[in-house]
Amino acid sequence: MTFPFNRRSLLRGILDGVKVCVAFPVLDMFLNGNGTAYAADGAKLPVRFGTYFWGLGLTDTPTGGTRWVPGKTGPGYELMPELEPLGPIKDKVSVFSGFRVIGDGRPNLVHWSGHASILSGISPAESGRFDGPSLDSKIADAIGGATRFKVIDIDASASHQPVSYSTRTGATFATPETTPLALYTRLFGAGFQDPNSDNWKPDPSIMLRQSVLSAVKEQRQALMAGVGKADQVKLDQYFTSIREMENQLAIQLQKPEHCEACVVPNAPKETQRSATVDAVRANTRAMAKLLAMGLACNQTRVFNFVHTAGTSETYLAGESKIYHQITHDEPTDAKLGYQPETSRLAGLVMQAFGDFLMELDAVKEGDGTVLDHSLVMAFSDTGYAKIHSIENIPMFLAGRAGGRHKAGQHIHVTGESVTRVSLTAQQLVGAPVGEFGSGSMKTARPISEVMA
Repeated sequence: MTFPFNRRSLLRGILDGVKVCVAFPVLDMFLNGNGTAYAADGAKLPVRFGTYFWGLGLTDTPTGGTRWVPGKTGPGYELMPELEPLGPIKDKVSVFSGFRVIGDGRPNLVHWSGHASILSGISPAESGRFDGPSLDSKIADAIGGATRFKVIDIDASASHQPVSYSTRTGATFATPETTPLALYTRLFGAGFQDPNSDNWKPDPSIMLRQSVLSAVKEQRQALMAGVGKADQVKLDQYFTSIREMENQLAIQLQKPEHCEACVVPNAPKETQRSATVDAVRANTRAMAKLLAMGLACNQTRVFNFVHTAGTSETYLAGESKIYHQITHDEPTDAKLGYQPETSRLAGLVMQAFGDFLMELDAVKEGDGTVLDHSLVMAFSDTGYAKIHSIENIPMFLAGRAGGRHKAGQHIHVTGESVTRVSLTAQQLVGAPVGEFGSGSMKTARPISEVMA
């Protein structure tokens, strides 16, 4: 059967005697040619995964040495000046140094090649796009299907445009929550069901038990067959998102499992957005507190958190220059061998990272904390912001991943691919991944020293 389609078409079908319609996105065809952790009741606690990104790296210079790379490898590494904020949770954080992006002839796209390679395993061909999906999408497919939200994306940076590096296609990126109130509304607003309530009942507004897509299956197949490859990719992504929405509805029709650590928080007040270092740090801390409880309440098991963008717009109150500009304008101190103001700002960034981890560690859960039952892969876009280096990019794995991560170690290599850390993170949380990356960054060698 042939179906005529145009930009105003709807997929139509019958579901239990009721007519249903499904719209679809704008397609090219319509355009012109132009772990072993347990709760107190014995139930196994889930392992969570998250990424944490900040821009502009840390301080490691050719002339002044390093302000972050420990001299000792293995357990018991010393806290270098810029890592001092991690002191309270040092035994739960592994440090990875000496890893780099290997471009195989592709240029270093400043403030892009670093994190694009870490997340996708492929050195990107152009800024603003990845050449493959970000690794969180594969992890979410493996461990995130039993929660309301497969992935939660958060941007604490107060940048002019929302920042996210999570993508399934490489071309379009997730839309993050950008304020504590927005994150609270997403996690604990409409649709939230208290897992510890004694009065649970299915929401009468969510009674969709049969897939709408099934009712329009014939038309959907005809549409997929009649479009070009680019439109097939768009439609596949679109129908996947609808399917995930239906899965969310199905989950909400089931009584949630008891979560002993779940305590529904109060809604935060709306705050004035500001890109000062102090305001972004406060934003990070407030959103980390909400995220920690969202994890404890089993609303999601996968998240992506952006502290600042690659070209960080943060600034010290009263100063005229943003952090990014300072990294380029500040001269290297002849005696110190590094940029002191840039290093001070890097230390403040790590204070925010320490705040973030300690909020996850503050929520007691089973035989440990939410951080103990999580793995956070933290990283930046560069190893030395002044020259946009993509060597020795700072990377961390934090949390014990339910006992799978032998945390509290410093792993140092000389010029090996960042994808080894990425592969390790995926395997630690149970994603079915045997190898990761492409070209010279393709690896099947996780870092076994940190794997229990």
